Amino acid sequence: MKSTIVVAALFALGAAFPMGAAHAQAPCTTARAVVDSARDDALSILTSGRPLVDEMRHEQNISNAADIAKVSAVNERFVCAKMAAAFDHTIPPGVSFAVLRIGPLYYARDPDQRRSTGVFTDSTYKVLMRLGAEIPQGRSPQHH
Repeated sequence: MKSTIVVAALFALGAAFPMGAAHAQAPCTTARAVVDSARDDALSILTSGRPLVDEMRHEQNISNAADIAKVSAVNERFVCAKMAAAFDHTIPPGVSFAVLRIGPLYYARDPDQRRSTGVFTDSTYKVLMRLGAEIPQGRSPQHH
């Protein structure tokens, strides 16, 4: 009987942890200023006319401005976790970042703008394009 109570208590304790984790803060932010800034960055990139961006848009069947006109902020835990994994570095716990859905694409703005500016993925979270931080003129990138 005593072991049944211990097992039941451990089971209840174990069941409590996922519930607590589910209530933890999602890594995505919907703070208006951050989302607006990410939207400006993403749309600036997608409409830049640069060859690699044009190729990505073509591959994703994004042929006109109407395809990217609808931009929405994402705050779904699963999507946020997938987008956090798309960065080429770890996002520390408690740090949030903006994730946008733009047509068939996701865009995540890197919270550490010194490392990179953002990442585009397709709807399966395959990284299509990583955007690096601006390199000051006259400097070359440091490789470690």
